[in-house]
Amino acid sequence: MAASDSQGGTTTVRGPRASRSTRWRAAVLVLVHLLAAIHIAHWMSTGRTVSPLEPSEAMEFAKYSVVNAGLIFFAITILSTLVLGRWFCGWACHLVALQDLSRAFLIRIGLRPRPLRSRWMALMPIVAAGYMFLWPVIYRVWIGDPFEVSGVEMTREGFWDTFPAWWPAVFTFVLCGFVAVYFLGAKGFCTYACPYGAVFGLADRLSPGRIRVTEDCVQCGHCTATCTSNVDISREVHDYGMVVDPGCMKCMDCVSVCPENALHFGLGKPALLARKREDARPPRPRLPLVEEATAALAFSFGYFAIRGFYQERGFLLSVGIAAVFAFLVLTVVRLVRRRDVKIPGAVLKEGGKLRPLAVVLGGGTLVLSASAVPFGLVPEVNTWRANRAWAELEDARARWFEPGRASLSEAELASADRLLESAGTIRARSGVRSLQNTMRLAWGSLFVGDIQSFEQRLSEALLFGRAGVGLKTLAADQMRARGDLPRAEAAYRAVLDEVPEHVPAVIRLAELLGQSERLEDAQEVVEAGLLVAPDSPPLLAQRGTFRLIAGDPDGAVEDLRAAIDLNPEFIEARIRLSELFAQSQRLEEAREVIEGGLAVLPDAPPLVAQRGVLRLFGGDPDGAVEDLRSALALNPGLTSVRDRLWRVLMELDRGQESARVIRDGLLLDGASVVLRAHLAQVLFMTGDRDGAAAEARRLAAEAGNNAALLQVAREVLRASGFAAEADQIVPQSVR
Repeated sequence: MAASDSQGGTTTVRGPRASRSTRWRAAVLVLVHLLAAIHIAHWMSTGRTVSPLEPSEAMEFAKYSVVNAGLIFFAITILSTLVLGRWFCGWACHLVALQDLSRAFLIRIGLRPRPLRSRWMALMPIVAAGYMFLWPVIYRVWIGDPFEVSGVEMTREGFWDTFPAWWPAVFTFVLCGFVAVYFLGAKGFCTYACPYGAVFGLADRLSPGRIRVTEDCVQCGHCTATCTSNVDISREVHDYGMVVDPGCMKCMDCVSVCPENALHFGLGKPALLARKREDARPPRPRLPLVEEATAALAFSFGYFAIRGFYQERGFLLSVGIAAVFAFLVLTVVRLVRRRDVKIPGAVLKEGGKLRPLAVVLGGGTLVLSASAVPFGLVPEVNTWRANRAWAELEDARARWFEPGRASLSEAELASADRLLESAGTIRARSGVRSLQNTMRLAWGSLFVGDIQSFEQRLSEALLFGRAGVGLKTLAADQMRARGDLPRAEAAYRAVLDEVPEHVPAVIRLAELLGQSERLEDAQEVVEAGLLVAPDSPPLLAQRGTFRLIAGDPDGAVEDLRAAIDLNPEFIEARIRLSELFAQSQRLEEAREVIEGGLAVLPDAPPLVAQRGVLRLFGGDPDGAVEDLRSALALNPGLTSVRDRLWRVLMELDRGQESARVIRDGLLLDGASVVLRAHLAQVLFMTGDRDGAAAEARRLAAEAGNNAALLQVAREVLRASGFAAEADQIVPQSVR
């Protein structure tokens, strides 16, 4: 290679020498992987270890304000990048090591990868980083979620919970290594897919630590030829006196191979403040606009399609496949637009003539694109629909297994139908059965009354390797709901053996034992829970309830007050405490507890309803009706409030209003035979015998084998003057 020297002559320069830095970097990367293996081995041997030192773990803080070791590790690497530049990728990243090995292997077998050099696709990692770390923050600001630290998780038992299963992990490595390097060039995944690299690249722009040049540079180009990050080093040091490309990973290979020792790592002006020389060299050729747009659109299409098809939602896998898919689509466009098209190791088109491989690649890409719509985009769109329905049913899930729960509203039933429909489409179209979608199928089946399908899906979900204690607690809840108390107790205890501080399991087990009149056992369970979770408001409230049952009202008040102090928005604790005070004729204290809750939750239907109850006890029935109506307006599905309201109205001799309240309830839940029975009785008591008889007939048709409700129907018909008809009412099993 010939290059101009400082005297205007030429100097003959040999090819680049071997980089001494490569060996040092390889040794460091081997050490990093050895430390990672020790980390995993420690978890496998002890069952608990430091939470993963992965940048992706920082999402837990963005989403839930949880501080973990991964967040601290990511923060330290970003801060160090602000000083030293983008060093972490080159010296500590396992995917960079994999890509370097892949490149070396491909070159050894005669395939030299060539960089794609797309400007628009290079923006995709920034978009990905924004989606991972910035969008959750924006969403939380939008919904008013506070940003106080909600937990610290420096160690973890479920070390692999946030990682994919083994086979997707292996496939991710193969794709992000060999496949991405072959199609996209050396470090192609870093350039076009890695969100963490985008964060480090942005920090690198502010860093004073850079590869810099002295006057000894002869522009031999060895640095550019050696760089595996596709940085045009010789041009940048000529134009800026330093390397400004954020793709530079400070591997130091360029410094090592420089024959004039003109390059060095040094501190100085950051890239953001660098200015070009007047005699700057022209940049490398750029892709035409149509090819840039094609690549960007294909990347977006491929990303959402693979997310829909692969329901485990592996993010790095999705962006990696999307980048490769974009290259394939771009190649098809080039086959149409260009006379000559090559890929590493193969000619696809020459002199305007297609080679057989071009037909195979083009046809395969078109088939893949077409199949991505029904099996990728359709599941992805239905995932969005299912996510929305799932969010709308959050309250329904929370109260489903609670005693005296409100029935589903019409809106919730509609959401349940959408959830079941969307989850069913995902199951039929996607390529992977995920735990998330299986649980949505289960809950959707439960909400529409298909108990058999719910239990079938729940059993299927428990077979997933990552089925956590929440899912196991749900299985125990269902055993309890169907009356299998011994199995439910065993299941709850198994959950607590695994995670003693799992409060929902403690509460459910204690309730089960209390209902079985095993009060001492129930108290022991709660006390054991408080040993590992002493500041848990639900456990303190539960202990207070058991103390009251055991004849210790002062202890109950103490625990309930402590629970409220820890969580002023704890509605159930406030209602229990106010009921305790009301039973002790301490109405003023009962009101203070409820008013304190309404000060922080002014539109909480249970608190508004409880204030109405206290007004009734205090001799203010009109005020009670007002509050009970307000509570129902806020949440029409509160059956206990509706029941109390119509009874109060009857006591006030306002029978027509009482009947209207019951009819409103039947509009929400037309299958409620209990409401039907109440309506028949109220209509009879208000003198509407024909209306009462009509409702009694409907009740008789809908009550099935319920002897108590059938007796109500007979009594109302007989009292309304239809004795013969009443005598004909018999249970369904006898008909």
